[in-house]
Amino acid sequence: MATPNHTVRFVLDEEIVTVRNIEPTTTLLQYLRQSLGRTGTKEGCAEGDCGACTVVVGELDGDRIDYQAVNACIRFLPTLDGKEVVTVESLAEGEALHPVQQAMVDKHGSQCGFCTPGFVMSLLDVYLKHEQITAAAITEHLSGNLCRCTGYRPIIDAGRGLAAYPDPPRWHRAEPHNPARIQRLRSIRPRRGGAKRRVLCPDLTGCARHNLCG
Repeated sequence: MATPNHTVRFVLDEEIVTVRNIEPTTTLLQYLRQSLGRTGTKEGCAEGDCGACTVVVGELDGDRIDYQAVNACIRFLPTLDGKEVVTVESLAEGEALHPVQQAMVDKHGSQCGFCTPGFVMSLLDVYLKHEQITAAAITEHLSGNLCRCTGYRPIIDAGRGLAAYPDPPRWHRAEPHNPARIQRLRSIRPRRGGAKRRVLCPDLTGCARHNLCG
């Protein structure tokens, strides 16, 4: 059953996406693939375990944006209200790949390729957070992504080599402080007056476990 008179707004590729009357249990993965045709984000386990569906979500945190890698398959779309979504299709500038994509190519970090978009987005998460990327940081950020082909070594090598690439035209390390991105999120920030709006979920245990409702 769709949620009546409820509008969800989020930013995707510098544009505000407005969704009306959406079923409250529609996942971000479903909306990206089925409604927006963004099939780069894959469905693997559909339980938040394999990381094939990883995207990056940005949320205002004072005068900056806090970007976090999330599993789109267990993230309900209404919880994206007032936030920014980054998918694997957001990264390349024309034919020029983003450093996290180019590093995966150069280090042969992809074989069958099904899990690759998820790894790319987890690497973007670590790229945006760390000026100096350590092996420990890479391992931590990739801990939610599974690969059955490469044995992980070339993927970790890709992460360790990111410092060698020039800054990309977008999705560089200064993006969390980008004034235009911050202002765009402020323009769609939900009002906080009154009772906190919650997303109803048929699996309350699951919501508590994955912190999906809020």
